[in-house]
Amino acid sequence: MSLERLQLDPFLLAQMYHQPIIPEEIIVVPAEAKVLPEIKYLGENQKNILLLIQNESEAYLSEETFNLLANILNACKLGMQDVALVNAANYSGLRLQDYLQQIPARQVIYFAIDPAKLGLPPAQPYQTGSFTGIPVLYSDDLQLIATDKALKGRLWMGLKQLFGI
Repeated sequence: MSLERLQLDPFLLAQMYHQPIIPEEIIVVPAEAKVLPEIKYLGENQKNILLLIQNESEAYLSEETFNLLANILNACKLGMQDVALVNAANYSGLRLQDYLQQIPARQVIYFAIDPAKLGLPPAQPYQTGSFTGIPVLYSDDLQLIATDKALKGRLWMGLKQLFGI
């Protein structure tokens, strides 16, 4: 009997060889790097404090809400020169790590933005948390805080904890 006429059962062949006889070359395709838009902010960020707001109707804040923010910062012995105020409505799909790639921050406060949208775990309002070693504070919308004295008090307690006041 010659080898040319030898016929093997396909089931038997499958049992004999558990791996391919001719190894395949595995080509790893690198993931595309996410191209981030240039993030614009209000302020000079001298103390590396990132403030994220969500305002679809205006560039940043209305005059009344901006004055409230300025008063809050003043109470913390800060000013607009110390922070970077970013309207996250202009940058949908970006996570907190994306913002931190362009804007250096030692503390982050985000107002009325779902933590999941920023790639953060669920958070309780006015409770400080941490993201890669950076203290973060989740807060309600500034317009809501402007009309509610109890929320102002809760925000103040969170800010005292965040800034060690």
